Amino acid sequence: MALRHPAPASSLDASFLSRIASLKLHDLRLSLRPLPFTASFCLPHRVPQGSSSSPSQPSQERLVVAADALDLDASAIKRAVLTTGEVTIFNTIESFKELDKKQFLHNIATEMCRQIDSGEVEENPSLLVRCDVIVFSDLKDYKHYYWFAFPALCFPDPPTLSDSILSMEDVMSSDMIHQLHIGYNGLLESSGNGIPPFFIVVEDKDANTVSVKPLSHYPACAQSGKQVLFGFVDHSPLQSNPGWPLRNLLYFLNRRWSLSDVTVLCYRDFSENMQRESQAEWHSRQGRRADSDRVKETLSWELNQKGKLGPRCADLAPFMDPKRRAIESADLNLKLMRWRFLPNLDTESLSHKRCLLLGAGTLGCNVARSLTSWGFRKITFVDYGKVSYSNPTRQWLFEFEDCLSLSRSDVSLQAAADRLSRIVPNMEAEGFELSIPMPGHPVAEELQGKVLADVAKLADLIQHADLIFLLTDTRESRWLPTLLCACKSKPCINVALGFDTFVVMRHGVPDPANATDPQQIPSCNLGCYFCNDVVAPMNSTRNRTLDQQCTATRPGLSPIASSIAVEIAVSLLHHPKGCLAQADTEEEQEGTDLGILPHQIRGFLSSFSNVVVQGRPFKHCTACSAVILNQYATRGNEFLLRAFNEPNFLEEASGLTDMLREGEALMEDWEDDEVEELEP
Repeated sequence: MALRHPAPASSLDASFLSRIASLKLHDLRLSLRPLPFTASFCLPHRVPQGSSSSPSQPSQERLVVAADALDLDASAIKRAVLTTGEVTIFNTIESFKELDKKQFLHNIATEMCRQIDSGEVEENPSLLVRCDVIVFSDLKDYKHYYWFAFPALCFPDPPTLSDSILSMEDVMSSDMIHQLHIGYNGLLESSGNGIPPFFIVVEDKDANTVSVKPLSHYPACAQSGKQVLFGFVDHSPLQSNPGWPLRNLLYFLNRRWSLSDVTVLCYRDFSENMQRESQAEWHSRQGRRADSDRVKETLSWELNQKGKLGPRCADLAPFMDPKRRAIESADLNLKLMRWRFLPNLDTESLSHKRCLLLGAGTLGCNVARSLTSWGFRKITFVDYGKVSYSNPTRQWLFEFEDCLSLSRSDVSLQAAADRLSRIVPNMEAEGFELSIPMPGHPVAEELQGKVLADVAKLADLIQHADLIFLLTDTRESRWLPTLLCACKSKPCINVALGFDTFVVMRHGVPDPANATDPQQIPSCNLGCYFCNDVVAPMNSTRNRTLDQQCTATRPGLSPIASSIAVEIAVSLLHHPKGCLAQADTEEEQEGTDLGILPHQIRGFLSSFSNVVVQGRPFKHCTACSAVILNQYATRGNEFLLRAFNEPNFLEEASGLTDMLREGEALMEDWEDDEVEELEP
C-alpha cells in the first residue's frame, strides 16, 4: 500500500502579516531578499478509539505561524515541533502570480539535498521539516495574498507499506514503553531547537531495554548489531495516515545511508501536560534507492479556502482600528518615496520635529497643510487675529462657524489645531493667542508687563521648537522672531507675499567660523529678511487704504510660496550641516538627495518664473547683525523696550545712522570735486 501524506494547513497570526507588510514598506522596499522565519506544528489531541465522545478532528496537520515568527529564538523553545523556512515578499501581484512554482520548489529541494549530502541534516534534523511561503501585500488596502509550500522529497517510485500497522503495545512491553518516554524526555531536554522531530530508538529485546538517541548516532548504533528503529514526532490528526515529515525522513534515510527497508515509530498523542501517551504506532516502509544525481519533488502547495490549488487571501482592513489605519496610511506615500527616489529620507525624524508657525492666516494654513503632507506631526500656531468672514475661502483650516467667534482668537486657533487632528489622528497641534511686540508700535507704561510676558512666552516657544516659520502679515512683526531665532541659533523660514510676487528665505544663524571673541556672538552665515534694509522697521499699517491693509494677493500665490517654504525646510533638515549650510545656486547640484539648498527664492507669477538668490549678511542689520545680537544678550528687556518705543533706536544701535552719515559725507565730497573740476 502506497503512503499518502496530505500537505499541512497553515494558520497565520494577523500580526505576522502586519509585520511582513511593515518590513516590506520600511526595510525591504523593492528587494526580493527572502526572510527566514520559524513556525511550529500543532500537536493534536486524539480521542481514544471506543470513546463515547467524538469531537470533530482536523483532517490535516496544522502549521502555526505566530506573530514573532520572524524573530523567534528556536533555542528558547522546548515544547513545540519547529519548522524553518523563508518568506519571499513580491513587489506586484503579477509577479506573485507568474512565479514559476515548479522551479521554486525544485530550488528548495536541491538545497535540501545538498544539506543531506553535506551532513547538515544529521546535526539539525529540523532541516527536513521545511516550509516556505510567497506573499504579496497590498499596502493600501491591507490585503495579503500568501501561498505556503511544503517541499517533499520523493523517490522515483513512492514508498509503500510492507507490513501491517501495529500499536506500540503489540511490539513493546510496558517497561520498554516507559523507558522510551524517559529516553525521549531526556533527548527533549538536551535539544536546542524545540521538540526533536526525528530520532532513533535502539532496542535490546534480550535485555528488555530501549534507548533514544539523536539521529546522528545511527552509523555508530548500526554497527552494534542491535535493532535500530527510526522515530519521528507524528502530528498528523489522522489515525491511519502518518504525518507529512515522514516522506522527507524516508528520503533522507535512503539517500544518506542507502536504507530501503526501515521500521518507523510514529510518536503521537501529546497530552495537555506534554507527557507522551502510549498510543503511538509502528510502521514499516520500503522504497528504492533515491537517485543522488536527480531530485524529484512533489508539488506540495497548500490548498486555498476552496480546496483548490491557489493562494489564500487575508483581508485585515475590517479588523483594524480606523484611526490606526488612518495614521499608517497618512505616511504611505512618503515611505514609498524611499523605495526608489529618496532612500535616505528620514520620515521618522520629520514626525518628531516641533514646528512653530508664527501666523495662522493664509500662509499659516497652507504651510500647515504642506507640513502635514511631509509627515510632520507636531505643530504649534501663534496668532492674535480673529477669523473674519473673508478668511475661510483662503484659509482652509477655518469654516463659517469660526467666523461667529470674532471676539475670541483663542477659539479660532483651537479650531485650526483640531482640524489638523481630524485630518491625521496622531497630529499633536496646539495654538497660543499671543501678540508679537513690534518696533514702531510704542508700548504704554501700564502695558509693559504684558508685553514683556508675551516676549518671554515667544522666546520660550522658539527655544523649544525645531523649526520656525515666519508667516505674519506685517514686516515689523517679523523683527522680534528674527532676533530671537538668531540669538538661539534656530532655523527660521520666512515667507512674504506681494500682489503677484513672493520671497521664501531661510535665515542665517551665528556661525562659529566667524567668531573673533569667544565672549561675543559671531555674525551669521546668511542674511535675514532685514539685511537689505537701510532703515529700521516701522509701523507699516498707518495711513493705509483697505486694499493695502488686507493681504491683496493672487489666490494661487500663498499655496506656491508655502509649499516652497516647506520644501526648503525639509531639505535643510536633511543637510549634514543643518542651519550652517551655505547657500547653493542653480548651477550647483550637490546639496542633498532632495536637490540644492538655496538661501532664498523669489517668485513672479506675472512671468511664472522663480529666481534663486543668495543674500549676504549685513553687518549693520537691525535684526541679525552681531552688534544687535550682543546688545540684546547683554541688555535684554531694556533693549527691546527702547526698540519698540524709540523710532531711531535700532538704526543707531546697529550703526546704520553712522553708515548713512558717512555716505552723505562721501556724496558731499564727490559733489565738491565735481564743482571744482567744472570751475575755470
